[in-house]
Amino acid sequence: MALFVLGVAFFAVMNTSFPSDQGGGGPAPADEMAYSGSATTPTLAATSGQDLICECYDAGFELAGEVDVLSPQYRTGFQQCRARGGVDGGDAWTAGWNARLSGRPYEASCRAYKRRR
Repeated sequence: MALFVLGVAFFAVMNTSFPSDQGGGGPAPADEMAYSGSATTPTLAATSGQDLICECYDAGFELAGEVDVLSPQYRTGFQQCRARGGVDGGDAWTAGWNARLSGRPYEASCRAYKRRR
């Protein structure tokens, strides 16, 4: 049993990424991001005048039909929304994702999400 716990702990440490102090490997600046609707890595476009909350909600909603919640695509999209929109951006991404996976995705929209907030 102890070996199993030790193995799980080792696996967790080996799969955790830590920020680098040497720079160069950080996330792209927000104005260099562009959303691609494919199941590759999602990125969000830096569009002026467009509602970031709805952009994150819609991107999470679309991606939920393509990949699993444990995928790197989910994590990347969430982190980008969180970086650009703060907690509200991350919450919108998660709400869009959950709306797609709910029993009634046809009732889900960014407008409805904003009314509930």
